[in-house]
Order: sequence, then C-alpha cells, then structure tokens
Amino acid sequence: MRVILVTGGAGFIGSNFIKYFIRRNKDFLVINMDNLGPSSNLNNLKELERSPRYHFVNGNIYNQELVNYVIKRHRPDVIINFAAETNVNKSLANPIAFSQTNVLGTLTLLESARYFWSKNNFKGKLFIQPSTYQVYGSTYNNDEFFTEDSNISPQNPYAASKASADLIVKSFCDSYSFPAVIARSCQNYGPSQNIKEFIPSCISNILNNMEIPIQQDASVRKEWIHVLDNCVALIRIMFYGKVGEVYNIGSGYELSDYEIAQELLRLSGKAYDKIKIDNNKRCVLNSYKLKTNLNWGTKYPLTEGLMDTIHWYKSFFSNSK
Repeated sequence: MRVILVTGGAGFIGSNFIKYFIRRNKDFLVINMDNLGPSSNLNNLKELERSPRYHFVNGNIYNQELVNYVIKRHRPDVIINFAAETNVNKSLANPIAFSQTNVLGTLTLLESARYFWSKNNFKGKLFIQPSTYQVYGSTYNNDEFFTEDSNISPQNPYAASKASADLIVKSFCDSYSFPAVIARSCQNYGPSQNIKEFIPSCISNILNNMEIPIQQDASVRKEWIHVLDNCVALIRIMFYGKVGEVYNIGSGYELSDYEIAQELLRLSGKAYDKIKIDNNKRCVLNSYKLKTNLNWGTKYPLTEGLMDTIHWYKSFFSNSK
C-alpha cells in the first residue's frame, strides 16, 4: 500500500482533501500531521478516526526530529504540505510566526524528504507544495491574468512567506533534482472553513440577522473556488503533473468580497444596502496549463458552491445549539 503524508490535514483544505482522497484511493494509507493550532479542527475528520488507512500525528513541521521520525517510520511516497499560517491580518501583526511555519517548516520537510528519498534516487516520490494566488500580488489591468511564468510580487508578510517557500521548493528541484510540484490556488471556500474566515463569517451574520462588516480592500477582485474543486485539481497534479512545474488553480469566478457578500445575501433571501467601491484591483489566475495538460475543470458553479456552503453552515449552527 502506498503512503501519502498530509501536513496541516486538520485544517480547512487539508481535511477536505483527506476525506475526498481516502474515499477514492483505496490503495493509499494517509498520514495526517498537524499541530492542532487555531485553524485546525480534528472534528472535521471524525469519520476517519477508526479507519485502518488513516493515522494522525500531532506536531509541527519545523520540528526536525519529529519530521525525520514520521518520514522514516511511515516512508511516504507523496508529501503534500498544507501546513501553513494563512491569515493576512495576523501576518501583519506577527510576521515571524508566518516565516517560521511557512518558510522554515517547508524547508524542514524538504530537507528530511531529500535525505530519506535520495537513498532510492527519489524513485516513485513526489512533494506537492500548495501555494496561493497572493504570491503574484495584484493589478489594475483588466486584461491581465497571472500565468505560472508571471513575476511574483507578494504584498503582505503571508504572501511573502508563501513566495519564499515556493522559491525554496524550486531551488530543491534545480539543485538536487528533487521531485516537487507547486500548485497556486485562488481563494478557497466551502464546508468546514474556520468561522472567522470571510464567507463563513458572512453566512453567520446573515443567519443571525446581523450586518456584514466589509474591509477597506473589499473591492479587490479575485477568483473563488469550491474547496472540492481545488482538491480534485491537486489530485490530478499528484497523479499526472510534471515534476518541477508550477500549476495555477483558478475557477474563472472573479468577484470582490463586496460582491460575494451581496451574492450570499441574495441567495439567503436577505435585503442589502449598497457599499461604496473605491478601486478595482484584481488578481486572476490563468489556469490554461492545468485545464489543458491535466484535463481538469471546476465542477461547482459559484452559485451552486455558495448554496452548498450556506446549507452546510445552517446545519452546523443548528447542530451546535
């Protein structure tokens, strides 16, 4: 049986990935390594607790001794590194913590994997680095779409830490012929996302008849992808992607936070007031490579995906009472 090590597997994207992956790939054992920080929730994976093909390890990816132990013991064929600090506002307040996890943690994983995997000349191994659209920055040009060859221009400490991690992964590919792929996804949403994130917080406020607070950058346009569409893209990259490549994962659904809030209100049958828009910066990915070379496409139209998310949180809040 093959083994996949998923770091950050108790987080939003990681837990959705594990549940989706383990149901459809019966020949894999899944090792989930997570430090159970504020963004983690093992309840997302409660259904797998007794599965013989699922094993949980509590720990940080920048703990070299633990990472060495996990890789030596479980001998993963694939490592997918979801473990990351992701909140932009928190990165402004504490950039050191973001560099520790996102940069040094990634480097720790890479170095440990390189040491153990190189003994068999990396045969049958793959390291996947999920990254973010934010490494590209943003543009006012309505005709510009960021491709995998676009210059990176991170505009906050979180984005800078992810861009740094991407560059380190690329350096391992170039320097050691290390088998890695980078996947830069647009904004994810969907079931089991942390309630403090934008869409869940909007849904919570709507269900409680409260106003939706909109940040000053609410007019920045970006793509939104249902988390399961992102998971399918990552799995296709895992099985069919080319080592050393970068793949953008974009949905084509380009909206600002303001527009998402309006759409959630509309879908919930609520009235809304207009919000003033001051600029129209955007960050939209060109996913031609992934769609063409790996035959991937989104399954969830935005309206359907948002309704799916609204229904999930209605059930979640109802069961929490």
